[in-house]
This record gives sequence, structure tokens and C-alpha cells, in this order.
Amino acid sequence: MTYPTRVRPVDFADLSPRQQQVRIKLGPYGEEGASAMMRTFLHYPEFARSIGRIGTRVTLTGDLPRRLSVLASLRTAWLCGAEYLWAHLRAEGGALGITGPELRAVATGDHAVLNSIERHVVEAIDELHETHYLSEEKWYRVGRLGPNAVMDLMTTYGFLVTLSAAVNSMGVRLEDGLDGWDVPWDASVTAGTGLAAPREAPKRVFEADYALLSPQQVEQTNRMGRRGKPTTSKLQKAMINYPEFLRSMAPFGKRAIDDTCLPPRVWQLASMRTVWLCDSEYLWSQHRKACLALGVTDEDLAGVAEGPRSASLKDFDRVVVGAVDEMYHGNRLSDANWKEFDRFGPEGITDLMLVYGLYVLQSCVARTFGTTLEDGALGYLPELDRFRDGQQRRSRG
Repeated sequence: MTYPTRVRPVDFADLSPRQQQVRIKLGPYGEEGASAMMRTFLHYPEFARSIGRIGTRVTLTGDLPRRLSVLASLRTAWLCGAEYLWAHLRAEGGALGITGPELRAVATGDHAVLNSIERHVVEAIDELHETHYLSEEKWYRVGRLGPNAVMDLMTTYGFLVTLSAAVNSMGVRLEDGLDGWDVPWDASVTAGTGLAAPREAPKRVFEADYALLSPQQVEQTNRMGRRGKPTTSKLQKAMINYPEFLRSMAPFGKRAIDDTCLPPRVWQLASMRTVWLCDSEYLWSQHRKACLALGVTDEDLAGVAEGPRSASLKDFDRVVVGAVDEMYHGNRLSDANWKEFDRFGPEGITDLMLVYGLYVLQSCVARTFGTTLEDGALGYLPELDRFRDGQQRRSRG
């Protein structure tokens, strides 16, 4: 599957000082032989910079053996219709001994040729994609690979979701000599067959006890500023149990949250629509408070929950909700919505993609952890319940 090219790779002779600075920081990924994807991303240097550390974690330093990480990435690329990513991962997989029949198994969901742990990893990606929640079996099976393996699997999924939205929307062209889909891509060959998640997820990861933090955790909380204090949210305190995860996510999250060029209302509504589609009541509750402080009303948020056709959405709010839906359901922004985000500067469109990718990942984490609402916080208001089913990719048990 190919998409029209909207953004062509940079010419290294014409880089701005900031692009040149980021290119150097990317190391081998920014050299003359860099992929078309990375040379395209250099049009958006803050985006390229923000994904560097999380990409290193996924590809080099995580607890998942590289073969399993590639299988997880291949499955995500398939589910997101990202032929460019599939082609690069397919080439790397061949060097790791991933065979043609195994590739077809990843694509079609017929996992008989995969060994036990490979099946569990690929099926875990299906769960994250369809339910944004890991079942007890997958939590246990993947967790046996290492203390950070489950987090690395969720990170792999969230990272590839972000890259898929970017390469599909930018129309990154496949380099000569690389093969794309080895079986015809079919949107119906996805994970939505009998997967379900509980409405009330069991609590698996409890908040860290600040009196018992390891030196590595103390170091990480100090890096996090106010988000690392004992007064931080339950989700942040639960994630402190995984300091390597937080460290790898730092530049990604900083750009998506603290340094975004998106106005606060746009940023918050993009976050809210993402966490609604991922059915993260915890994150909805947290961001609802911030939305109300910005003057966003509960009527406005009902429109966010109902979707882009809601009569409750006004003006640019409808554009934001529609753009998130395009990435969630179609893995690509339309021409109209791509142009709409030009008003926020050269990185407005990539900042939207970062917000989307971050909150897909955080939703998976919050739901899989079973993070409960903060004391005294409100979750979904009763009037939203009629919108809760039918918009996500899956049914719920």
C-alpha cells in the first residue's frame, strides 16, 4: 500500500542549523545513508529529536530479544497499514532468521509456525491494538522475559503506532531494493476476533513507596521535576517502578506535553479523544480537570466522546477530534486535516502525532496496570456511557 507523498526527504546540503544539529545527534540514523524516513523526519527536527531515545530503547537496549522486538514491530506495522515500516523490519527480520512463512504468519494471524513465546508476543500486540490492555496470560508470559519486558512491549507498540501515523501521513516512499508486503495487505486481517477487556481492570502495579525507592528510582524522580514528587499522580508513581521506561520516554513526553506548539485547548482535546478511544477512564478523569480549567465544558467533552459528527463540537474542536479519529481508525491524516494544522507552525502536524502516540501508549499502560482514579476524582460522567461502546476497535467483556 502506498500513499501520495506529501513530504520529500531533506537535501543534506540545505539543512538549517537546527536540522544539522539534530542530524548529528541522530548518529548513524542521520548519516548520508540514512533511511528515507529519517531524512523526511528531519523536516521536523523537534519531532526527529523527540523520538530518538524511545527508538533506541525499542531497537537496542530493551529487555525484549531483538527477534521478538522485530516480530512485535512487524505485527504493529501490519495492523497500522505501514508498508514502509514493514519493509524495513522485514529486511532486518531476514538477517535475524525470520523466514517467509513466519512473516506470513505475523501478517495473517495464523501463528502455527511461531514458537510459544513468539506467539505470545504477537498476540500481545493484537491485544494492545484492539483492547489497549494486556490479558493476565500475556502479562505473565511476556513478563518472564525480563523485569522491563512488558513495558518494552508496550513501548514498542506505542512507538510503532506513532511512526505509522507519521510515515503514512507524510507518504514516505520505499527505497529501491526493499520489498513491501509479502502478502496483500487486508484491513480485515487484524486482531479483532474475540478479544475483550474488562471494564474494571484488576490492579497489577501499585504506586511506588517513596521510602523504599532504589538509587535508580531516586535518580529518575529527580529528573522528573514536579512529576517525580510524592504528590504526583497515581500513574506516575506506578511508572516509577519502571525507571528505564520513564527515562526512554522523557524526550518524547517532553515534546508532546511541555514543549508542544499546539495551543492548550487543542492539545487537551487531542489527548481526550485519544484516551476516550482507548477507553482509559483514569486518563480521561485526569485531563477532564485540566480541560475544565481551560474553559472546556462538560458539554464540549460530551462532543469529544460522541465523535467528530457530534453537534456539540464547535469550530476547530471538530477538526481536532476528526484528526485523531483518522489516525486511530485509518493510521493516516486526510489532506484537509493535514492542512488545518499548518496554522500552528512547521511542527504542528508532528506535535499532533506525538500527542496521539503518547496517549495511546499511556492508555495501554494505565489500563494494563489497573491504575485507579485519584481520590475524590470523577471518572466518566453517566451521560457519556451511551457513547462508550461502538467507537473502539473491539468489544468488551
